[in-house]
Amino acid sequence: MYRFEHPEYFWWLAALLIPAGLFLLHFSMRQKTLRSWFSESNRQLSIPGFSKYKAISKFTLLAITIILLGFVEANPLAGKKVNRQVQSKGSDIQFVVDISNSMMCEDIKPNRLEKAQQILLGIIERMGSDRVGMVVFAGDAFIQLPMTIDQSAAAMFVRNLSPDLISKQGTAIELALRTAITSIDSSKSKHPAIVFLSDGEDFEGYPNSVVNELAKRKIPVHTIAIGTEKGGPIPKYTGGVRSGYKKDSEGNTVITKPDEKFLAGLAESTGGIFISSENLGNAAESISAEIDKMEKDDNRSMQFSDFNSLYLWFLIPAFLVLVFEFFLNEKRMKWQDSLRNFIERRSV
Repeated sequence: MYRFEHPEYFWWLAALLIPAGLFLLHFSMRQKTLRSWFSESNRQLSIPGFSKYKAISKFTLLAITIILLGFVEANPLAGKKVNRQVQSKGSDIQFVVDISNSMMCEDIKPNRLEKAQQILLGIIERMGSDRVGMVVFAGDAFIQLPMTIDQSAAAMFVRNLSPDLISKQGTAIELALRTAITSIDSSKSKHPAIVFLSDGEDFEGYPNSVVNELAKRKIPVHTIAIGTEKGGPIPKYTGGVRSGYKKDSEGNTVITKPDEKFLAGLAESTGGIFISSENLGNAAESISAEIDKMEKDDNRSMQFSDFNSLYLWFLIPAFLVLVFEFFLNEKRMKWQDSLRNFIERRSV
């Protein structure tokens, strides 16, 4: 199984089209100028050793080098999944993460989403044989990562969280919790828990039915309020650059504040703990302590994803091509003249 850790770097390769177009334009103009100044025989006498196509060869080698370095930056990975039965004890933790646009608010530096990522990575670092899965939500919700013991893969998915994963905006908390239940049921978790990270702003009403189901099934929901009590505006981005802030229908800047009352109620109703915005610094430690108290499952089938980086397959050829380009002379070499004379004599 092959994949790229950073496929977004391939978009930068499209920038090669600009210098390639400029080079071809320059090369065409140069050839036109030479034809207007010299005939073919006069050119060979006036500019001995001149090669019409060496410039193309050198540019092509540079382009190949850049393309290979693009693959290096994307970091190709070769992996395999190994299933094996091992003796272990661990809990089943389902992360539910809000990735709506309000999570880009910068009332917590650098922003709410990146703070949530830091907390999640802190929890993952403290896990032992616990399994972890992840549901992301905004106006919609889906299972981003099925339950797995592969915590390195979970950390990679956490680092790649972005509002761009879901085009439909909103905060569909009830749908997110039901999707989490679906993930828990599909993995046959015996003693699961949900870690819910959000600013809690839900404009669709309190999800009574799903909260009652979670309480009945004794699935605790540990909630973490991401944001500050004061709140802040929701930034808008154009081409990756902040272009302003979200405004309402009257032209006023929208201020988003975490709904700590809702998040605290959700945790209390399901037997979980609530981490307020004032205690985010200890969120990972507090959640990990609760996970350690949970009843553990025995004799679990664990799935590991082992990936090896293959960047050297592209870095070494890139270096060799660059060295070859450096020593490639723009003048025609003697062996080329000898070969051309040989071919001309054979054709006579």
